[in-house]
Amino acid sequence: MGLLVVLGVAGPKKPEHALGDVKFIVVYTPVVLMLMLTVLSFSALPATLASYRDKGYLRRLSTTPVGALRLLGAQIVIDVALEAAAALLILLVARFAFSVPLPHQVGGFLLAILLTMAAMLAFGVLIAAVAPSQRVAAGIGSLLLFPLMFFAGLWVPQAEMGAGLRDVSHYTPLGAAAPAVQNAIAGHWPGSVHLLVLAGYAVVLSALAVRFFRWDR
Repeated sequence: MGLLVVLGVAGPKKPEHALGDVKFIVVYTPVVLMLMLTVLSFSALPATLASYRDKGYLRRLSTTPVGALRLLGAQIVIDVALEAAAALLILLVARFAFSVPLPHQVGGFLLAILLTMAAMLAFGVLIAAVAPSQRVAAGIGSLLLFPLMFFAGLWVPQAEMGAGLRDVSHYTPLGAAAPAVQNAIAGHWPGSVHLLVLAGYAVVLSALAVRFFRWDR
């Protein structure tokens, strides 16, 4: 939210030709959404799950009627609720503080956000699965955050990337998510390639997370 406010206050106010004749803050609102989803999925979720495993909670719960799987499911539900609430807050602040239009293509926006959340949360669980400790899980999440956000356009908007780099970015999870959300805000259905890329990451990362997740150290 702080980043959104800084970009909205300090960024250019007029539409820019290099950005497709739209305002700077309109381009960056989806990028801020991607940053929020990734930070929660890569920092909060892996560290929490790794902590549960380090302290033996998952191992002990697996022998009770509650079961460790229910705890894992509850933690994911909590993260989904947090991400959904934060996304709504970002959209409302962007709309009423900086006149960023709400998504005109609501169905496409919801689909893009849900696929992004699924891919990022699965990525977070996979990080927790392979990390030997809570500290390592947090480190891996922080390390992966920067290249993923680069392809989403945090430092250089995708519209200003070279053609080759932009094409590569569209096959990364956040590089596909950002333009999908931008299209939905503009009133267009997200590109099929972007949605397929997100769905592919969600399926593959979920399968890997299930395959490698450990209930005990």
